Amino acid sequence: MLLALAALVATGAAAQDRELPQAPRAAADLPALTDPAAPRTELDTLRAARDTLLAASDLQAALLSAENIVAAVTDETDPAYRSDLMQLGRIQAELDMFADAEVNYLRAIDLSEDADGTLALTLVEPYQALGRVYLDERRFGEAITVFEHARDLNQRHLGLFNVEQTPLIDDVTLAYLGLGDTLAARELQLDRLDNAVRRFGADDPQVIPYHNHLAEYYASSRMRTSAREQYERILEIQESRAAPDDPVLLATLRRLAGIELLLGDDDDAKTRLDEFLQANADAVTVERSLSLALLGDWALVDEDFVLAADYYQQAYAAMEATGEGDPDQVFANPRMIDFFPPLTRVDLNRRSRPWTWGSIELAFDLSAEGRAWDVRVVAVEPAGIVESAYHRRLRETHFRPRLVEGVPMAVNDVRFTHFFRYYVDVD
Repeated sequence: MLLALAALVATGAAAQDRELPQAPRAAADLPALTDPAAPRTELDTLRAARDTLLAASDLQAALLSAENIVAAVTDETDPAYRSDLMQLGRIQAELDMFADAEVNYLRAIDLSEDADGTLALTLVEPYQALGRVYLDERRFGEAITVFEHARDLNQRHLGLFNVEQTPLIDDVTLAYLGLGDTLAARELQLDRLDNAVRRFGADDPQVIPYHNHLAEYYASSRMRTSAREQYERILEIQESRAAPDDPVLLATLRRLAGIELLLGDDDDAKTRLDEFLQANADAVTVERSLSLALLGDWALVDEDFVLAADYYQQAYAAMEATGEGDPDQVFANPRMIDFFPPLTRVDLNRRSRPWTWGSIELAFDLSAEGRAWDVRVVAVEPAGIVESAYHRRLRETHFRPRLVEGVPMAVNDVRFTHFFRYYVDVD
């Protein structure tokens, strides 16, 4: 499942602690468009070759193949031709050929309108693909227009509250975040959950992924109290159906304890998490390892380094015992525990003034106790706005250190990149 609010932004009172919104699409995930059971024509053979190249992630070769297919089609009314245009557009988007991708998506839209009418459900896919191109180009206003039109078509055919529109809601949310309109983005995410509640019922476990998604959105938006409310609601649903020692509760307790760590005003979930792990000491799961690591993070923030090291050792051993991953790889990279991006003037000002995105890259060394030192700016654009604030904030942040055979280790030259908003002058 997603939950790909994949790229993260820093946007004011509801700031996104993530990079600018993107709409990544893995080439290997692009769907095959030929039926292997049907008789093969020359075009079918070319399409199969194109899809094989895509499966091998050879985008340049797949691009040439896709271009040749489009050029070879003689009947533009054939529905397969629209699919060929869509596939070519997807490949071009993956290769950052956004202008070419836009042209092919618009051609596919025109052909679909000619064949099926201007309100056809078949238009949703090419409109969504076109909107993602606009997202990639940071043409957020145009992206919103296209996504909203696709969503309107979806609702005309599938109903106002259908859950099939969920990917569209996520896409238009990213576009609003790109514009800095966090209120509209939040309303969309609430709609996303509301659709699921209407579809499945408020107490149905099928709504849990939607609560999780909204909680993650709130957490990345610094709306951590709202995120805690979502996790608490998930616990209510799970506890109404599960035994007190049911492992299904562990992931929710861990997420709730992580939010409490950031809020710093409660440790109830952390206490319950610790008790759960002690009562189920024989359970061997990845979630157990992650939960023990989180308890280590709590101890590190409390500056109880002996206890933190003990929890990290247990987390390492638990991951090793699962056989589902190499703990040296899982815990190879330091992890920010309580980083809060500094607010810029744009974040603090509610007035509407032209602004754009800047970026800053920093490097620092990290001690075995999870503290940054020798923080230095590697690159910043524009300069002179946020350097001192980010320097200070990284020095204040606690990090889970790298673990080698379960032992916290110092790391040199850790790199960190973040995006920030700043005001611009417009002629």
